[in-house]
Amino acid sequence: MHVERIGHVNIRTPLVEETLVFYETYLGLRRGDAVSAVWRADNVWLYDAQGFPLIHVNGPLPHETAAPEGLASRLDHVAFDCSGLQACREKLSAGGIAFREQPLPARKLHQINVLDPNGIKVELTFRDDEVGA
Repeated sequence: MHVERIGHVNIRTPLVEETLVFYETYLGLRRGDAVSAVWRADNVWLYDAQGFPLIHVNGPLPHETAAPEGLASRLDHVAFDCSGLQACREKLSAGGIAFREQPLPARKLHQINVLDPNGIKVELTFRDDEVGA
């Protein structure tokens, strides 16, 4: 497996609109649809000038409790665009690391989700053409 670049940052917060306005105003990003869950109004991507999604902003799901402001991080996960899906599966399995796979057909991607030793969610994203490899 080879990490090629960070894919995006996800911020899960009850302050969705305030967060979007901040990044639009101060970083020049623009909001757009989050195709992974278009049914949620509080699920938005922030894109750079070239149209690449950089920050995924969403509100907590009904069963989740939002981290209190200033006491805990609202950063939900870190994502990396990767290659070498099968090698990744093998390495995680060999190390006894639990992971979950998630196909994202709308984006033609396949994800592996894992927790690091600190409990931080890490999303490893692979192109669909690697799924059978």
